[in-house]
Amino acid sequence: MISRRSLFAAGGGALLLSACETPVTLDGRFPIMDVLGTQPDLSSFRDALRRARLDELLNGPGPHTVFAPTNSAWAAAPEAFRNADPDALRNLIAAGRLRTPDIAARGNRVRMLSGIDLRVVGGTPNEPRIQAARAGAAPSGASGSIIRPNILCSNGIIHVIGAVLIPA
Repeated sequence: MISRRSLFAAGGGALLLSACETPVTLDGRFPIMDVLGTQPDLSSFRDALRRARLDELLNGPGPHTVFAPTNSAWAAAPEAFRNADPDALRNLIAAGRLRTPDIAARGNRVRMLSGIDLRVVGGTPNEPRIQAARAGAAPSGASGSIIRPNILCSNGIIHVIGAVLIPA
């Protein structure tokens, strides 16, 4: 016969501990990689960050700003991105915690870790349109919108974008 005491010892403790786990929320208490994990439409990007070993950077203290493409945008990305080339993925990460008003205050320009710039080239305040540019050059190549801006993380900000942006 199994008593309650032996049942608890055998596995009930794990059940009790799992009930105490705090769910990841979008209120700024959790790191970027954890928050990306709560967004099913960003799973391809998150997987690439892990394969490129940039997850360590984005779990660290930061702060960082990440322009995270949706899975549909990711499917159309150049091969270097899809193959998790760390240099290509740095085109989507900036140093600092930059909300959309912070980007506007910087002249609508963000320098990415790769050295390229992302610039706001139109859209609306709620859905700015951005385009990539080589440092010191005019924006070129594809543009896309920030479709979900300002997702707060403990170590930065995520902006969900509808395209993977690289300069032409």
